[in-house]
Amino acid sequence: MTGMIIALTGTPGTGKTTVCEFIKEHSQYRDKYRIIDLHKLILDEKIYTGRDEMRDTYIADMDRLRKRVAELIEQTPVGMDTIIEGHISHYLAADIIIVLRASPVALRKRLGKRREYSYEKIKENSDAEALDVILVESVETGRKVFEINTTDMNLISVVKSVIEIIESVKKGKVPEEYLPGKNNWIEQVEL
Repeated sequence: MTGMIIALTGTPGTGKTTVCEFIKEHSQYRDKYRIIDLHKLILDEKIYTGRDEMRDTYIADMDRLRKRVAELIEQTPVGMDTIIEGHISHYLAADIIIVLRASPVALRKRLGKRREYSYEKIKENSDAEALDVILVESVETGRKVFEINTTDMNLISVVKSVIEIIESVKKGKVPEEYLPGKNNWIEQVEL
């Protein structure tokens, strides 16, 4: 029997990869959670239909990706939960969705440190965060959705929040402090 499947999603720069790298590196978590890095999987196995030059990104082949992720989940050792990490993970089958959030101002600063991000790409992502794009898409799936505002949190606190949500849901509890709807950044949209 497979464990719980968690989609860890959010706008680029909210901390998904950093959280998952921490989980993979620490023995207290490494044996409990299997990480599927969608970005790496899509690029390594060429699971895309083409390239969007304007957005400087690959276009994931969602049918092939769903199939491949399902195969990987089937191979997950018994007793381990699977965290599917990536900003499109909420489109895949999962028991719960955790959306990492950050204020658009913080996102602009974080993404500005990434050489591969143009001004347009930074603006598009920070505006998407201000408009709750990934959160809304996640809620529209009809699955249980939780959100964590990572703006002023350190890495350990974010990891603990992710684990707290997963473990609470596994015990049949709803961690209400993480229910969506607490962040409103609409005034931070750059026109």
